[in-house]
Amino acid sequence: MELRNFVKPTRDQLDRLHRLRLFSSEAPAFWAQFTEVAQEMTGASQARSIVRLDGTWNLLAASPSAGVNHRAFLQQDLEAQAALALESGRGVVAPAESKTGALHVLQALQTEATSTACLLELRFVSGEQPAPEAEIWSSLLPLLADTPRIYQKNRAAVEMRQDVDRMREALDVLAVVNGHNKFAPASMALVNEVTSRLEAERACLGWVKSPYVRVVAVSGTEKFERKMEILQDLEAAMEECRDQDEELVWPASSNSSAICHDHDVYSRKSESACLLSVPIRNGNEVVGVLTVERPSPPFTESEAWGLRVVGDQIAPRLTDLKEKSRWFGARWAASVREQLAKALSPKHTWLKFAAIVTSAILLFSILVPFTYRVSATFIIRPDSLAHLPAPYEGFIAQAGVRPGDLVVNGQTLLALDDRDLTIQRAETMAEIRRHRANAELAEAEGNLAELRVSRAQQSQAEARLDFLEYQLGRSEVKAPFDGVVVQGDLRERIGAPVQQGEVLLQVSKLDGLYVEIRLPERDIDLIGQHRSGLIVFSSRPDLQFPVEVEMISPAATPEGEGNMFILRARLLEEADWLRPGMSGVARLDGGDRTLAWRATHRIVDFIRMRVWF
Repeated sequence: MELRNFVKPTRDQLDRLHRLRLFSSEAPAFWAQFTEVAQEMTGASQARSIVRLDGTWNLLAASPSAGVNHRAFLQQDLEAQAALALESGRGVVAPAESKTGALHVLQALQTEATSTACLLELRFVSGEQPAPEAEIWSSLLPLLADTPRIYQKNRAAVEMRQDVDRMREALDVLAVVNGHNKFAPASMALVNEVTSRLEAERACLGWVKSPYVRVVAVSGTEKFERKMEILQDLEAAMEECRDQDEELVWPASSNSSAICHDHDVYSRKSESACLLSVPIRNGNEVVGVLTVERPSPPFTESEAWGLRVVGDQIAPRLTDLKEKSRWFGARWAASVREQLAKALSPKHTWLKFAAIVTSAILLFSILVPFTYRVSATFIIRPDSLAHLPAPYEGFIAQAGVRPGDLVVNGQTLLALDDRDLTIQRAETMAEIRRHRANAELAEAEGNLAELRVSRAQQSQAEARLDFLEYQLGRSEVKAPFDGVVVQGDLRERIGAPVQQGEVLLQVSKLDGLYVEIRLPERDIDLIGQHRSGLIVFSSRPDLQFPVEVEMISPAATPEGEGNMFILRARLLEEADWLRPGMSGVARLDGGDRTLAWRATHRIVDFIRMRVWF
């Protein structure tokens, strides 16, 4: 279609559209300019860009920005016309819902997020209605439709470069901090480096000393008076940042919900018009706050993000240096010694305490028994396991299952390519018809010898057809029973050749699973009459399943780690997710044993094996 009053875009308009494709600012500014350019280039009276979020169309931008009549756009017919535009990917013309003679053009917009639907709606008043065969449909609207996607790609590339730059700066600052082995010099190096990089007037580092934040370093100042009022205001601003656990920028933006009261107070008293405070997190804990000041310009979101990356990188190093600078062990030891001296006696406090604790531990370990469990490995085995081979030599056509899939009796698991067999069957059927015709002709002519030959050939061809039908019936490999596929992922072998008898799949029944435990020979005597235990699967270490040993193999099996006895155990509890081949650790009851026996029985057994008469 074309517009009767359509005028080709000017060079300036095309240049503006090109600049929009390379636009690097935020999305709201892009959509406002894009909608304005689309209106001007198409000559529409009004235009708007909308996006579908949670099933509702939301406005991104409208043009002209002032005095636009939003009720003039499609309302009731929007869903139906939008679906047509999104499905076709081209411009869709819809009449106005009111009797104004206006027409609406809906064009689907391309974005990086293919799941998000965006539309450009153009409104043409009476006298500007579209008519067939126009340049606006063949080139201009597709050019507009592709612009948001190109903008988003360029925007993502710009953000990636910014992230790389921030990380490089963070690593540079971390290298400066790592050059010091003491907390105080490292803190001073940090604030001086941040001041230089952000062209700030001052940078201060506060460290959490529960429940407050105390200033530990100020750029350009090695010593400062802690009782200064301005320093207390700074610490209050740092605590405000720590309490909210987010970056605080002053002056705050109009859409910010953060509380910056203490930052306002400190800004007025310190005559620093612009402030930026970033919490320093070590893991999930805020251990410090970094505050930067300068007269102008205000700190940007990019600078706040970059400083946060710096804080995340230096936090572990500063925390480690801070811990090393404190002799907490000496203070703790003195406190414990004082309390013990009051409880025991004024002399030989540590010796008495050590003797009492040691004696109590020894008596407890020798006299108090606990249930001892022998550790071993296990694997889940099925009672019924079917091997499904290739019925004949051929190629894999499709594979519908993979290991772990549940199957039912008679379900098709895979199919071999039967095209060659189908062709041979067709040829054989044609051969049968030919021999039948020859036999009838020979019978009509009274040629008995030819009749017998034709009928013999017909019988031979029919036998071959029966064999082909038999092979075609076996081209699909089906499940022999209800169960689960335990081996055979053939999805990557589609089209690959297979040999007759080659095992392609293994299917196991889900009922009748048992536990096969491999117990070292050195622990077999600990089992005795105890036949119970617990197992824990590697995939679910949070769950324990009770088992009961049903059988112990009469002979040990040599393995790389020594001789092993195979134990068959029964699961006393079932779970839907149990599958053959799952493994884990089993702990079998070995009677009541003391802690002293547990700690020494290996050594005692070793000595007994080496020293005996």
